[in-house]
Amino acid sequence: MSTASHETAATVAAVILAGGAASRLGGTDKTRLPIAGASVLERVLRAAPVGRRIVVGPSGADGGDLAARHGARFVLEDPPRSGPLAALARGVAEISEAPDEATVLVLGGDMPLLRPETLRALAARSAETGRVVALESKDGHVQFLGAAWPLGRIRAELSEIEHDGGGWADLSLRRLYGTLGEGELVSLPVTGSEAADIDTPDALDQVRRAAGPRIALAQIEVPTDHESMVAVVRGAVAEAAQEGAHLVLLPEATLTPFGTDLRAAAETHHEDFARLLQELADEHSLVVVAGSFSPADDGRVHNTVLVRGPGGTPSLEYRKIHLFDAFDADESATVAPGQELVTFDLAGTRFGLATCYDMRFPEQFTALARRGAHAILLPTAWAEGPGKREQLQLLLRARALDSTSVILAADQSPPAGYAGRAPRGIGRSAAVGPLGRIRQELGLEPGLLMVDLDLAEVETARATLPVLRHAVPLPER
Repeated sequence: MSTASHETAATVAAVILAGGAASRLGGTDKTRLPIAGASVLERVLRAAPVGRRIVVGPSGADGGDLAARHGARFVLEDPPRSGPLAALARGVAEISEAPDEATVLVLGGDMPLLRPETLRALAARSAETGRVVALESKDGHVQFLGAAWPLGRIRAELSEIEHDGGGWADLSLRRLYGTLGEGELVSLPVTGSEAADIDTPDALDQVRRAAGPRIALAQIEVPTDHESMVAVVRGAVAEAAQEGAHLVLLPEATLTPFGTDLRAAAETHHEDFARLLQELADEHSLVVVAGSFSPADDGRVHNTVLVRGPGGTPSLEYRKIHLFDAFDADESATVAPGQELVTFDLAGTRFGLATCYDMRFPEQFTALARRGAHAILLPTAWAEGPGKREQLQLLLRARALDSTSVILAADQSPPAGYAGRAPRGIGRSAAVGPLGRIRQELGLEPGLLMVDLDLAEVETARATLPVLRHAVPLPER
């Protein structure tokens, strides 16, 4: 399995300014402050949608590790402490071999809630228009260190404003942006706290309140052989942990795919599977959520989502409420319905649970949101068929809008050439924002999609679109 590609073809590098101590934070290096389990700088490195990352600033004690894990190169401005423009020029010099028509991202090392999809949009817009494209902060100002530049343009402007004796000591970034003529700078609005930087204790507190846990959506091909399934799950969870996940979501029917003997698998392997998830949660210090089947009293099974956390917290299960008796399928013949909604808390974030066909029933999602869910975890094994991909995307977006919650869906990746009738997934695992925008999406193949939750995004969506508060009971007749 490999993580979802965050490459932007036209973008050659991200230059990240990480200049060290901040006076308003007591001399602390703000780029190394912890935010939701990772340093600020590491979060910026994870968000940068390119393989080449140039960090202009001290490498510090963690530099070697960050360089190895994120392909980063640390350099210092010359002379040291000569200011942000000199630092930027030093970073641009590191990509001297790149052509002028390429695009470079200019980022701040103190912006922990940047998103890969937003940075890709900045780079794509800059490459398309040949303009400088920057994030627009909530107060309407342009973020100088959240922008995409045509590489040739930034080289030319740096050359134009260089001191007569050489260098850019004590020149501000405002001087650089001031060279741009009318219409040469385009801004893109931000969502949630993605444009936030850390300059004051208050800003740090706000970012820490907004930063939710990191979620891995593991899109796997589920083997019919139990031991092979165990190996796939072990690999997916280990990779999620390596990517810094606090929670990994595996698909519906991870225990055994549809089309196999569900009752036999439930009786033989469900308890062992639950123990496996607990073992992996303890080993990797994260929460594991995966679809299983547990025996029901009437000879059928429950389509069960297991949640296991380190040390047994949380430890719970959700039984699928709505059964897929549609499109010529008859899930209720072998599966008994559940009746209870389930939520749980992790790192200040409340999660709700639903499974696949549940997504066609908006009441379940609004009920979870009214119970406080910021995000809803949705393991699926979506059935292939005419129009089904379009329906999946439409339903994911609609349920996000209904509940003004983040929807996190992990589907199965179907076996190559699969033509059976039992649902084996169509891929397209996705993260959908609370206003219905697909933020990230996988294709057909197995992969890992990493999502950093921004709770301010949910708060803002619910204030902007207060459907949960406006809903009124309607008469049944």
